[in-house]
Parts: sequence; structure tokens; C-alpha cells
Amino acid sequence: MPALAGYAAALLSVVLIAGLFLRSSHALTQASFRLARTLDFINEADHLVSLVKEAETSQRGYLLLREERSLAAHEEARRLIGPSLDRLRSLAPDDLRQRERLDRMASLIQRELASMERPLALMRAGKADAALQALRAETSQRGMDELWQVERTMDQEEERRLAEQNAELVRASARADLIVLGGSGFLLAFLGIAAFSSRRDMRLREREQLERERARTREQETRMAAEGERQRLYYQRIILQVPAAVGLFRASDQRCELANPALLKLYGGRELVGRTVRDVHAEPPGGRLVEMFNTVLSTGQPYTTNGYRLVLERAADGRTTESFVNLTYQPLQDERGQVDAVLLFAVEVTEQVGARRAAEEALSQRQRAETALRENEAHLRRTLKASDVGSWEADLRTRRVVWSAQAEAMSGMAPHTFPGTVDSFLALVHPEDRELLAQRLAPSSNDPGEFRLEYRILRADGGMRWHENRGRLLFDDAGQPVKLAGVLLDITQRKLAEQSQRESENRFRILAETIPQLIWMSRADGAAEYFNPRWYEYTGQTAEQARGDGWMRALHPDDVAPTLVTTRRSVASGEPYVIEYRLRRGADAAYRWFITRGLALRDSAGNCTHWIGACTDIDDQKRGTESLRFLSEMSGVLAASLEHAETLRQVARLAVPTLADWCIVDVMGEEDHLERVEVAHADPALADLADILRRFPPRLPSTGSAPQAARTDQTIYLAEVTGTHLQEYTRDAEHLRVVLALKLRSVVSVPLLARGRTLGVLTFLTTSHSGRRYERGDVLRLEEMAHRAALAIDNARLFSLARTERERAEEANRLKDEFLATVSHELRTPLTAMIGWLKLLRDGRLSPAKHARALETVDRNAHAQAQLIEDLLDVSRIVSGKLRLEPQPVHLAGIIQAAMESLRPAAEAKGMRLNAELDTQDDVVMGDAARLQQVAWNLLSNAVKFSPGDHNVWVRLRREGGAVELTVEDEGPGIPEEFLPHLFERFRRLEGGSTRQHGGLGLGLAIVRHLVELHGGTVHATSRAPGRGALFTVRLPPTPSSLTPRASTPSSTSAPSTWPALAGRHVLVVDDQDDSREMLRLVMEDHGARVSTAASAQEALRVLVAERPELLVSDIGMPGEDGYALINRVRALPPAQGGTIAAVALTAYARVEDRARALTAGFDMHVSKPVEPDELLSVLSNLVALSPRG
Repeated sequence: MPALAGYAAALLSVVLIAGLFLRSSHALTQASFRLARTLDFINEADHLVSLVKEAETSQRGYLLLREERSLAAHEEARRLIGPSLDRLRSLAPDDLRQRERLDRMASLIQRELASMERPLALMRAGKADAALQALRAETSQRGMDELWQVERTMDQEEERRLAEQNAELVRASARADLIVLGGSGFLLAFLGIAAFSSRRDMRLREREQLERERARTREQETRMAAEGERQRLYYQRIILQVPAAVGLFRASDQRCELANPALLKLYGGRELVGRTVRDVHAEPPGGRLVEMFNTVLSTGQPYTTNGYRLVLERAADGRTTESFVNLTYQPLQDERGQVDAVLLFAVEVTEQVGARRAAEEALSQRQRAETALRENEAHLRRTLKASDVGSWEADLRTRRVVWSAQAEAMSGMAPHTFPGTVDSFLALVHPEDRELLAQRLAPSSNDPGEFRLEYRILRADGGMRWHENRGRLLFDDAGQPVKLAGVLLDITQRKLAEQSQRESENRFRILAETIPQLIWMSRADGAAEYFNPRWYEYTGQTAEQARGDGWMRALHPDDVAPTLVTTRRSVASGEPYVIEYRLRRGADAAYRWFITRGLALRDSAGNCTHWIGACTDIDDQKRGTESLRFLSEMSGVLAASLEHAETLRQVARLAVPTLADWCIVDVMGEEDHLERVEVAHADPALADLADILRRFPPRLPSTGSAPQAARTDQTIYLAEVTGTHLQEYTRDAEHLRVVLALKLRSVVSVPLLARGRTLGVLTFLTTSHSGRRYERGDVLRLEEMAHRAALAIDNARLFSLARTERERAEEANRLKDEFLATVSHELRTPLTAMIGWLKLLRDGRLSPAKHARALETVDRNAHAQAQLIEDLLDVSRIVSGKLRLEPQPVHLAGIIQAAMESLRPAAEAKGMRLNAELDTQDDVVMGDAARLQQVAWNLLSNAVKFSPGDHNVWVRLRREGGAVELTVEDEGPGIPEEFLPHLFERFRRLEGGSTRQHGGLGLGLAIVRHLVELHGGTVHATSRAPGRGALFTVRLPPTPSSLTPRASTPSSTSAPSTWPALAGRHVLVVDDQDDSREMLRLVMEDHGARVSTAASAQEALRVLVAERPELLVSDIGMPGEDGYALINRVRALPPAQGGTIAAVALTAYARVEDRARALTAGFDMHVSKPVEPDELLSVLSNLVALSPRG
């Protein structure tokens, strides 16, 4: 009784603790909910304010930047503000102040949104400026600040509430922990007291029983021995006859002492008595019977297990069998409490376990669910209640229907609300399925006993579900049907899965029939069952032809064996595979490369049921890869050779057989004829045929592919060569026979083009032997190859040209060096004479005659240097294309006479005679008189220079063959024939080095040729045998007689000895060179001018402002600021400070562009150095005449 009271108290404690714990848990849950709600409120408030800020920012971005994405962001933010505000209201606590703040926030948001709308409306109306003004007028941070303030106040209030809720949550958690710990301690105390009381009572009873037993034992030892023997035999009979398996094992040696027939049967009829536990329970690894037995021996506690899976060798052949038992190991103790034996009690429940498993499997997979082996109605109800299966029963006589609660729930009805009639049952069925069920609910005696129906139920809640009804017809003793009973299963998920599977299969079929890949499916053994329409369209096969292994007839013969090896290996291993092979296209029998991927389809057990795969066309990719590899190899070949013919031969050999069966190379020869360079092929047996083809180069008037490509600079592509093409391509019967032997299929002829020139043609051929056929993608690759080959050929040609040009440049460089040496010599030679004579003049010891000779020598050499510089400038003008003429009708005879007169003193000094035969009637030409005189003077001076004394020079002028012809002939040493082609080149001299006999730079004849060509004429030289002189001939186009010529010779006006216009004029001279500045000052002062000087631009400006001169003469090239900078600053001055002063540029920069630049900069005149004093004085006098005094 005390034990029972302890147990009752413990139970009461458990109930009390559970109640307190549930109450604390409820409080804890409520506190957690309030805490989460508060956090959601704070986060939503922050999110709402950020949305308003985002709307404002994106509105300004749209108005300022006019970006549509900013407008979209603004509209999105506005759209989200309303839902966010609603969520915030739903999360607001029951706090009047917080709700007032929330209303204030909503009002501020509406005001902000309204202020944003007006500028947007103006912008949408196209009034951008008004929108921006409205934006500036309404831009205020006060509204957003107030909104932020309200939001921060709300957050602070919620954070305060959050802190209180956290504290409440901590207190609730502490109370729950205290209740659990206190209740657990209280419960343990009660359990301890109850256990102590129970054990004490047990010991008391054991002692009392022991005393009684001892007394009884002493009195009845003999009777008990006999009775014990009888009982032993009796229990032995019971054990032997009981249907359960019973065995007894000694504890001392763990051997079996007793085994009833049921145990022997369970263990396959083997002898068990005398065998150990381990021998008896010979389980595979993982068995626990021996371990259980040892545990019972060691602990003395019984062990019971239900549904234990027992795997033992039962059969005589050693095979293992599986059974399930409810097993108990019961320890048997002796009088000392020691375990001296263990009783094994086992009941085989293999059939029950199997039935339970079958029921569980049927229930877990509703589409196959069946009610199995129900022993009684109560067990059935329990099973149905535990599963998702409803039961029903219908009385055919009363038409009453009884549904289980699960059946009502499956139909969407509350418990016990089903009306219980057949009509109410039928009313829930979908109208389309109702007739079928009605027939089953009104059966006849001839109907089968069992039925299964699937129909749709219209649930009370408006939904529709699929039900499966499995029923049985029950008959009375007379064989008349009286009842129907069955079960209901909800098979909606199975129906949806079946529908999904059908849709999936339909999608697969549509996908397989629409995608461009070739889709196939085969059985597990690899035999093909299905191909999509793309397969049949591509291969031209029918379904019958492709089924099984027939599809392999579309493979290239070389790919059949490797394909079989790969597929069979994958079928055997079940591993996916990837293989590449060629498939024949039915339309034109062309083979294309495909990559095929095969994958095994497996069932739920992991077994392969089918193979599925796709074939993807990779022909273009594969050809592209081969082309890239070929182009890489070709690039190496092209880079290694600079001989274009050999380069083309190597390219043709590389192209075969990768890109073509034959490759023919034709290059453009002289007179635009194609010359055959190479005929490459892959078959050595066709060498004779290739030799014959080399004898038939294409002819450009022909209509063949190569001539057409060369003529049109376009690729000629023949996808299929026809008889007509062959007739056009061949020139005669023999040529046609050779071409027919090739069995051509496709032809591509690509012109070799580089920098607008056609270098040749590459022709690529495929034949019926290989089965290849060129497509558009192949043409592009062949064109790329031809382009690279053309560039290589052109590079080789350019390399050869560059090598030639380099040699020419080296020669020109040598001539330049020689020219510079000559220039140095030609400059130093007159300088030597000038410096010597000037030194003698400075010494003052020369007689008057020698003094005059000295001045004449200095003047002559100075003019020689000036002429030398002028020639160099002319060459510079010629090279830069800036030499200009001033053409007008002139008499050529007068120009020639003037040149002769200027050279006559030099000729007479050498004892030479100048002879002239001039036709003055037809000597008018259109030209620049000064330049024509320069031509005549150069030719005559060369004749005088190179002819020895006491010889003649003939100058002839006549009308010859529609042109005015000037010839200059001398009796000098002549010109070597090998030098004649270089005679008119710049810097070329017949004599060179320090041994030359005649001076000069070698520029005169080059200038002559250029000047004559500028006049539209020609000049050439001839030389008879050595020592017999040279003849120069100039031919110029005549001028119409209607044009009046100017004077024959350029007039030269002698300078006056004085320039009265300069008298009293104030001139400012600017030059950084002291000698030049002093010379100019003296020249001008000698003619009455008042001269001021300056050595720099800064000094000149100071003098100009201070002294106000009337004329400015300035050098251009000066350090610091040059003459251009000076004149710019002068012209920037006002007129009162000298901004309009007349200015002359004095410079050694004597080119035409230099003159133009000086005048553009602001100078009035340009005088080049070396300065002729008379020229400078004339220019200044003219400027003075144009600029009145003051």
C-alpha cells in the first residue's frame, strides 16, 4: 500500500508539473510573439521611411537627369508605400500614442507624395523648365526631417517596449526552468520513496515466504521429491507439446539442455541439445541473440523483443532462411539468486510480420492499397483509423449507408454529419461518375463479389478529390445480396501524378519532335525503339529501317566498329557514353560529324530500363577545329618561307587531304596570264593524272572556275559539279577526259587578293571517292586560308621590295654622305679665298689693283655660296612639292642669249667658243622666265665646266615635231653609258671623293629635269663614244601664237646710288647677331635714315613704345621670343603706340611657306638672307612711299 500511495503521489506530481510547465510555456510563447511583433513593427517603419526617401530621390533623379529608370524606381517606391503602411498599421500595438504617431506619419507621407506629383506632372506635360522650378520651389528637407523624427520617436517607444518584453521573456523562461527543476526534484523524491517502500515490502514478503517454505520443505521433502519428478514429467510434456518454441540453456557452459519440437522446427530440424548458444544461434554478422544471452546471464534480467529478424541455416543444403519471432530470454535463478539457466521462449510471427509489412506497403502507396488479412472488425477499425483510409457499409434492403469518421473527413464533412443514405452518397459524386457508382449500389445476385471503382467526389468545402472505392458484396444464406462493405482511399495525388506523367510524356514528345537534335531511345540491351522526326528527315530512313540496329546503316563505314564497341561497353556497365561519328545525310549522301551522348534510364530499384540520347551536329565545329589546326600549320609554313612560289606549293600539299582531295595553285604571271604552279593530291597512284593537269593551265578568257575567280576577284563555288560545268571548264577532248577521270563533286576557286591586286587562284576539289561535299562554311574557311596565303605571298614580295629599297637606301645614304662631304668642300673652298683676301685687306698692304681684285674675289665667292644655298633650297622645294612657277608667254631665244652672255667670260677664260643657232620665229613658250633661264644656265655651265679648252659648245633652238627643242652639245669627255640612267638623279656625280676634277654638288641636272617637267617638257642626254662629248635635249610645248609674250630676258634694274625716301626716317632694326645688326645700321644711316637697334624682342618693344620709329626691320630667328612673337605683340598695340608700324621680316628662312607665314603673322614685306643692301633699301623705300610721314 505505501508503494501504491507513492506511485499515486508521483502520478499526481507529474500531472501538476505538466500543468505548470504548460502554463509557463504558454506565457513564454506569448512573450516571444509580442517580441517578434515589436521587431516587425520597427523594421516595417524603417522600410516605409526608406521607401518615401527612395521615391523622393528617384523623382529628383528623373527631373534632373530625365532617365526613365529613375521614373520607374519612383513609381515602384510609390506602389510599395501603401502596402507597407497597411502592414505597419496591422503590426501597431494597442497604444493610443503610437497610433497617433502612425497617423501623423501617414499624413506626412501623403503630403510628401503630393508635393512630388506636381513637378512630375509638369515634366510629363513636356514643361521641363517649369518642372525644375517647381522642384526647386518645393524642395524642402523639413517634411522628411519631421517624418524621420516621428519614425525615430516610434522606434524609441517600441525599443522601450522591446526591452520590457525581453525582461518579461527572461522572467517567463526563469519561471519555466524553476518549475521544471522543482517538479523534477519533487518527482524523483516521490519515486525514491515509492521504490524504497516497494523494496522493503518485497523483502518482508520474501522473508515470510522463505520461512514458510523452509518449514514446508522439512515436512514434505520426500513427498516433494516424488511430486517434483511428476511435475517435471508433466511440465516436460507441456513444453514438448506447447506450440511456442522453448529451450533451456545451462549457465555454466551455455549449452542447450532442452529443446521442444517447435524450437527444433524453428531452427530447421537440427539437433540442438548439447550445443552451445553460439552454435545454436549461428547468425550472420550483425546478429544480436548471443549478445542478448550474455547480457541476461550477466545482469539476471529477462530480455524480450518482438518481431526479431532471425536469419539461420535451416535447410540441409546450408541455405539461410529468414523468419521473425517474438523472443524472451528468462533467467532461472537458484536458491542463492544466481542464474543457473536461461529459458528461451519464442513465438514465430513471420506470417504476421509479412502481413503487417504488406499492409504498411499497401497503405503507404495508395494506388495499390488493399485491405489485407483482417482478423476481426475491431482490428480493421483500428487499422483504418490509424491510416488515411475510410470504411463504409451499405444495407441493400434499407438503403442505409454507414460511413466511418475518416470517410466523412475525406469527403470534407464534419464527424457524424453524413445523412447515411444512398442518395446522399450519390449526391457527393461528380455527375459524370454518378451513374457508375449507382449501378454498384444496386447489385443483383449475378454480380461479382468484389469491385473497385474510381470516381470524383465534390467535397462539402467546394473542392474536388479522386476516391478509389474497394468493396465486396455480402450474401445471405440464400445467396441473395444483402450488404455492401468496403473502404475508401483518397487517390487524388496518384491521379495528379498520372496526369503529370502524361503531361511530362507529352512535353517530352513535343520537345523531341521540335528540337533540332536527333533524339533516340533504345531498350536496355541497346536495340533502338524510337527516333524523333529529325532523324528520319536527316537520314532518309523509315521507322522500320532504323529500328533495332538498322540505324547503323546511316553511319560512315569507318565509324561502325568503334561505335559498336562504345555502345556495347556502356550497355554492359550501365555508364553514360559520348561518341563522335559521321552520319550520312539522305538528301545528298553527304556525311556530317555528330556527337552522341547516351544516358541510362533507371527504375526505382536502380535497374536500367531504357537508354536515351541525342545526336548533335558538330560538323561545322569539327571542320572549324581542323581548319584552325591547318591554318596554324599553314601559318608556320608561311612564316618560314619568303619565296612565294614555294610557299604556295607547301600550302597546297598541306590542304590535301585535310581540306581537299585535290588542290591546284595558279599564279598571275606576266600580261595577266595564269601560270600553274602546283597540283597536289593525296593518292600516289594519281601522279600521272596530276602531271597531265599541270599541262592544262587555265586561260583567262575561259569560263572555268579559276579564270572566273581571277577575272571577278570573287570566290567561285560549285557545290555539285555537273556535265555543263565540265564542258565549260575543259578546252578540248583530252582535257575533258582528264577531268572526267577525277570524278569531281565540289569545286571552290578562291582568288589570292592582297592590297587590291590579284596574285593568283587556289582551287580546291573534292571527288566522289571521299564523298565530301563543300558547304558554305567550308567556303569561308577556304577563303580564310587563301587570304592568309595571299598575305604571305604579298609579304614575301614586299620583303623582296624592302630588300631592294634597303639597298637603294644604303646607296642613297652613301650618296648623302658623299654629298655632305661635297657640300662641305663647296662651302669651305670659297670661304678660304674670302678669308684670305679679307685678311690681306685688313693688313692694308695691297696695291690698288690687288685691292680691287680682292673685293671682286670676295664678291664672286659670296655669290657662289649664295647660289649654292639657292640650289639646295630648290632641291628642298622640289622634294616637298612646293616649287612654284609663275608661267606666262616668253621668248626662249632671249632667255638663252642672256644665259650665254653671263657664261661667256668663263668660257673665254678657258679658250672655249660658245656657238648659237637660235630660231627666233617659233620660240614662244608658256613658262617662268627666271626658271627657264636657270635651265639654260645650268646646261651651259655644265658644258663649259666639263669641256677642255679650245673646244666648242653649240646651243641650238628650233621647232621640231610640234615642240620647241633646245639642245646643248659640247666636245668634252662624254658620259659613260652606265652612268646615263643616273645622270638626272639628285646628289649623283660622275666623279667622287677627293680626286674629282670639277666642283659642284650634283644638283644642277636634277633641278633642270624637275623644272622642265614642271613646264610640261622633257629632257634627256646622249653621249657618243668616249671623248666625243655629250648632247642634252630639252623639249617644251609651244605656246599658241595668239598669246603675247613678255620681254625675253628678266629685266635687271640698276640700283640708284641714293635712296632719298629714307632720308630723315626713323628705322628700328632688331637682330640678335651684332655684325648683322651693325651692318644694317650703317647701310641705312649712309642713306640718311635715323636708326635705333635692339638685340631682342623685349628690348625692341621698349624702344618702339619709347621712341615711336616709322619702320621696323626684324630678324625672325632669335633666342627667347622670335620675330613672329614680336610682330604679334606689336600688332596688339594701339596705333598711338606703334601698332600699325610698317614692318619687314629679315630671315634666313627663305622658303615660300616661310614668306607666307611672315606675311600672315603681320609683316608687310619679307626679305631673305643673305641680304642684298640694294634690295633691302628698295623694299624700305617702297614701304616709306606707301606710309606717309608721321
